[in-house]
Amino acid sequence: MALLRREDYPPQVPRPEPVLEFQAELWDRSRDVEGVDTAWGDDIYQRIAVYPAPDPSGVVFAFIHGGRWSSGHKEAMAFMAPGFHAAGITFASLGHRLAPNLYDDGFSDLCNGLACLSANVDRFGGDAQHIYIGGHSSGGHYAAQLALTRDWQARHGLVRDVVKGCLPISGVYDVSEGAFEDWPPPCLAEGDDGREKSPIHRIAETPPPFLVTWGSDDYTFLIPQAKDLVQALADGGGDVESLEIAGKTHFTVLGDGADPGGEWSRRAVAWIAEH
Repeated sequence: MALLRREDYPPQVPRPEPVLEFQAELWDRSRDVEGVDTAWGDDIYQRIAVYPAPDPSGVVFAFIHGGRWSSGHKEAMAFMAPGFHAAGITFASLGHRLAPNLYDDGFSDLCNGLACLSANVDRFGGDAQHIYIGGHSSGGHYAAQLALTRDWQARHGLVRDVVKGCLPISGVYDVSEGAFEDWPPPCLAEGDDGREKSPIHRIAETPPPFLVTWGSDDYTFLIPQAKDLVQALADGGGDVESLEIAGKTHFTVLGDGADPGGEWSRRAVAWIAEH
């Protein structure tokens, strides 16, 4: 199936104008990257976009866009793909329902999206045994939760270690009461304290490897969360590396860092090869 266009999507929850401008910029940078869209559900967000590497190594990197659980599109992440293609890594972008849908809807969609990717990626030269995941902001929250929780894989016919490594960028790792600026976040239902939906509180066994990235000029409440996650992963026996990118904000750490040749993109490709 052909990739979706921005105008194919319904209106999203209103966001501040600078956020909308950033999202539009990423759409523009992603427009000419060729990929294939695969629907696994009836909702327009229940799809995955796969951008095959020209000379695939079998490794697959699946990314989850951010947008405060309320906005964003999987196609706008395609600008990242060429940097991974150069290393033979097939790039995929996972869609999921957004607010007013809640965490359970979005997380379930991503579980199904990974199951769909696992079942179909061999068509693009990928190997379901070599899937890594990442995400930005709220997408980093979901990526870390997928990597750290082990109570969803069997329901979707996947092995417990389907996620071989996690590379979140400026993620939210604690959505529990008191830990999140402007609490509660829009992913939580009324009365939900958020603890079970917080990756930092779900490290119950040895985690998969992590590369945790943030910008030095990121949101002030997110930098401590990233550092706390790094420490919690290390305390849990995990193989974890942190990367602070100097001079980058919550947005430029993705827009600049994940651009092919950007600091994050270069380290991510090398880190995956090491793991």
